[in-house]
Amino acid sequence: MTGRALVVGTGLLGRHVRDRLTSAGWDVVVVGRPPEVATGSLTEAIRAARPGVVVNAAGEIWRPEPDRLTAANVELAGLVVRAVAEAGADARLVHLGSSLEYAPQPPPTALTEDSPAAPRSAYGRSKLAGTELVRRLAARHGVEAVVLRLFNVIGAGMSPVSVLGRTVNRLVAAHRTGTTAHLELTDLAQYRDYVDARDAADAVLAAGTARQIAPGLFNIGSGVTRTAEELVRALAEVSGVPYRLELRPAPTTGARSADGDWQRADTRRAYTVLGWSARRELPETLLGIWQAARSHPFPGHPAQEASTP
Repeated sequence: MTGRALVVGTGLLGRHVRDRLTSAGWDVVVVGRPPEVATGSLTEAIRAARPGVVVNAAGEIWRPEPDRLTAANVELAGLVVRAVAEAGADARLVHLGSSLEYAPQPPPTALTEDSPAAPRSAYGRSKLAGTELVRRLAARHGVEAVVLRLFNVIGAGMSPVSVLGRTVNRLVAAHRTGTTAHLELTDLAQYRDYVDARDAADAVLAAGTARQIAPGLFNIGSGVTRTAEELVRALAEVSGVPYRLELRPAPTTGARSADGDWQRADTRRAYTVLGWSARRELPETLLGIWQAARSHPFPGHPAQEASTP
């Protein structure tokens, strides 16, 4: 199945989704992130494109101000649903949510779609509010919608504000100068489920083309937990660049520290209904990140990033 797709968002996820849909033969129209998008203009873009699939891959994660989180993760989510409805588009909407919508759970619990949704951070609360608004408005307006709760998405082109984005930039700089990379990391001792951005994009394609999507909410992760320190060291080893890693004490407060110490995805529903499961192992993911960064260093930090946990 191919056709035309409209993707909202040009951050990490938006770019990978665009590339995956294009490689699958879709004609992809991309519209920007706020403040470029307004209700009227998005409605007209959808009406003109007449897409079979609309993907909301826009959001905010790196700027924790409440007004920014609300605008990007809640208000924009509602705007996309309304625009699809107002355009009269016979399109399936794929909305990208976050694993941080769930309440923290103790190890070795694997989060299912029925796990409690009670986030502790402002970011998680804004993403949950966006998911709930999408599902509520979609039901009201008769829009076919599916929500993918993405766990920690990593891949080529990550924001330099992110842990791996900052790490790979320092490795590239050291590689070019023949020096040792000085890597710094806050020792949060958090275990997270990291999934390749290309696998996440595969999930979007699967959700957009599946014959059925009920019940319409799916976890997208690898099912494996790792610490950020493991990832940083593994990326440095893949690069072959000499490095030293400094672990800084973790803060006792902060938006991200409120999200708990453990997350692992149960993705059986995505496999059963969508036929999707993560395919790429961590070494392949990290090698792709390193090769892309070495060839094309990251630009300056964009105002908004596609939403990831």
